[in-house]
Amino acid sequence: MLSLATVPMLLSASVNLQVDIPWDYEQIKADSKLLAQEKEDFGIYLEWKDESTAFQWYLFWTIQALDVYSTQRGLKYDCIKEGNPLLGERPSVGRMVTHKTVFLAPYWMLQHEGVFTRAEIDFVNFLGSAVVISNFNLLNKAKTKCTKR
Repeated sequence: MLSLATVPMLLSASVNLQVDIPWDYEQIKADSKLLAQEKEDFGIYLEWKDESTAFQWYLFWTIQALDVYSTQRGLKYDCIKEGNPLLGERPSVGRMVTHKTVFLAPYWMLQHEGVFTRAEIDFVNFLGSAVVISNFNLLNKAKTKCTKR
C-alpha cells in the first residue's frame, strides 16, 4: 500500500523518466517533402482508394426500398410477421421507413465521403439482397397457404 510520503517521490521519479519515441519526426518530414516532389515531378500518386461506386449506392438504396415494400406486402397475410424485434410483429410502413432512416443515416451522410470501400458495400448489398429474396419467397408461399388479413 502506498503511503502519502511515497506519492511525491513517485511523481518526481516519473517526471525524470525519458521516453523513447519510435518515430523520427525529422525523417518523416523529409520523406513527405520527397514524396510531394515526386508527385509534382512525375505525377506519381501513392494513394490507394477503393471507394464505392455510384451504382453500388443506387443498388443499396433500391434494396432498402424493396425491403420495406416486400415486408409491407407480406404483412398483409396472417401467417407472416416481421422478423426484426425492434419493429414489432406488424409495423406500419411509416415505422419501417423511420427505422431505416434512423439506422441508415450514417450510410446516407457518409456515402460521398469515401469512407466505405467497394467490398464493404458489396457485403451490405449482398445481405440486403438475401433479406429481400427471402421476403419475396415468403410472400409467394403466403399467397398459396395463408389468408389475407
